Amino acid sequence: MKSIYLLVGENKQAIDEKIKELSREGNFDELNLVKYDSEEVTLDEIIADCETLPFLGEQKMVIIINPIFLSTEKSKLDQNIERFISYVNNPNPSTVLVINCCNIKLDMKRRITQLLYEKAQVLEFDNLNELEAEELIINYFQKRNVKVNYDVIQELIRRTECDAFRLYSELQKLSFYLENVTEITIDDIKALVTETLEQDVFKLTGYFLDRRIDEALKVYQQLIIFHDPLVFLSILAKNLHYLYLIKYFQKQGLIDYQIKNLINIHPYQLKMLYPIALKTSENDIKKNIKAFHQYDIDLKTGKIDKILGFELLILNM
Repeated sequence: MKSIYLLVGENKQAIDEKIKELSREGNFDELNLVKYDSEEVTLDEIIADCETLPFLGEQKMVIIINPIFLSTEKSKLDQNIERFISYVNNPNPSTVLVINCCNIKLDMKRRITQLLYEKAQVLEFDNLNELEAEELIINYFQKRNVKVNYDVIQELIRRTECDAFRLYSELQKLSFYLENVTEITIDDIKALVTETLEQDVFKLTGYFLDRRIDEALKVYQQLIIFHDPLVFLSILAKNLHYLYLIKYFQKQGLIDYQIKNLINIHPYQLKMLYPIALKTSENDIKKNIKAFHQYDIDLKTGKIDKILGFELLILNM
């Protein structure tokens, strides 16, 4: 086994499975398997453990989670990066150090991050693409002799956004609630698999640009039951920003996979926004960006109530 593993990406399910695989490979028992949250424990303490000998064994595994010190964010703790760099350059051969960077945006300008990419075994775990998600769903239900049609598969993918961890969790939930069922329907998916805030805001974005006021108000009324308007305003604003960029590149003759390489956008977001951008004029996108900007200004200066102001924004779109 390698002395240091750096696990990066958004696929939590796959990263967790890899850690279990490494644990089985090294045959680490509970006494020689320890996990540290680097936002709760200092690197000095973690490295001190890495440098000690395993208990009645040849090797031990030390897992670091939440390594904010490798990211663009500021860590809560004052971490001794120099000591960590020293350890990475000369790791203890009796310790397997696993750094779990799931959903951590690494700062590639940092010396320690660059060093880890040079010295560690780097394993990347991206989220599923649609074909992989389809295959996972089909195989899961085939093993349980449960029928699912194409529409059910697509709705499940849409609601889980190809997030491997969420998809697997929802599959387990469906199996639990529909234990004796031989076929899963669209109604089952709608009843048991909840849509995310982002998905509801995608709907709201589309209704805004299509000027479908009744549908927009309906989604908005559902959203404010559980969410502050300011929460989904930021998502809406980001969607409009992406729409403007997508529209710009569409006018240059680029298609979806080419655009994905030019802007920092999740594949699912691009899939949802790409057709909206195709049918929406650049002027309409600009108009809505200006309207949201004015709403934000009026809100911050106390000219409008955030809930009533948002309703007026919808009615006047």
